[in-house]
Amino acid sequence: MAHMIGLNYKRPYVRHGRRYYKPYRSYFCAALSGPDYEALRKLERRGFVESGKPGEKAVYFWTTRDGLDWLGRQLNVQIHDPKN
Repeated sequence: MAHMIGLNYKRPYVRHGRRYYKPYRSYFCAALSGPDYEALRKLERRGFVESGKPGEKAVYFWTTRDGLDWLGRQLNVQIHDPKN
């Protein structure tokens, strides 16, 4: 999920001793036959991601506000997304 929001490319910034991050994306395209697809379906059942209409070979997943909050708690980062 960190890859979905670009956290593996950009680092959180620190202000007043707390870590913050503003995602520059919130989606991931997973192949229908890959391990990422199964992991994202599990996260979807928990309400952390939403999926689009499956294509011929792949499906897009987007993070939800609950998913960003959960990920932030796991990584000890306040994730701010103006869309959510």
